[in-house]
Amino acid sequence: MKKIAIIVAGGQGNRIGGQIPKQFRFLNGKPLLAYSIESFYNYDNGIEIIVAIPSKFLEYWKSVRDTNKITIPHKIVNGGEERFHSVKNALTSTGCLNSMVAVHDAARPFVSIILIDKLYKQAAEHGCAIPALPVSSTLRYLEDDEWILADRSKYRLIQTPQVFNGEMLMNAYNSDYDLSFTDDAAVYEAAGNIVHLIDGEEENIKITTPNDWEFAEFFAGKALK
Repeated sequence: MKKIAIIVAGGQGNRIGGQIPKQFRFLNGKPLLAYSIESFYNYDNGIEIIVAIPSKFLEYWKSVRDTNKITIPHKIVNGGEERFHSVKNALTSTGCLNSMVAVHDAARPFVSIILIDKLYKQAAEHGCAIPALPVSSTLRYLEDDEWILADRSKYRLIQTPQVFNGEMLMNAYNSDYDLSFTDDAAVYEAAGNIVHLIDGEEENIKITTPNDWEFAEFFAGKALK
């Protein structure tokens, strides 16, 4: 079965700050986006990699790619107004029949080949596979002006990549955008499909804040030693 990896690099990275979105910044000498591209290629060098990039940064990324000799083949498509539209653009740029499709955030540079492999195998069996971590912190929720203690064992923190049967995901994306679509699993579930969770990885962090970037620099440097 054909394997596809969509890497969403459409965000502006406003919480990090600066003129250049975080996915194009250099982390220990390498563009952040390149980490995810390499992870999927190292998992399977025959995989089709599609990267969704904001239109105003398309030429910028091509320049960075060529200057830094990033030769791993990958298709580039326009990122949309919302994440939903970026993924939809990527899906419509390829054939999804008889395929398994991973959707990953470029802001998660440290996903392992082991996790990618587990996700593709579980998705082939269940239709989709979503990595998730248990919640270790105490949770409370607001109800009628009172903060109620939540049972944290009933909650999970969701990660990417999220892997799906390609045809089922494409059918799910043949819908109108909704504010509840915060990830691909939400789109898939809204189409009447069942979401299947597996264990994620602590190291598979999402870089959102300056503190996250500092930790990523430490982690990337440690990995090189």
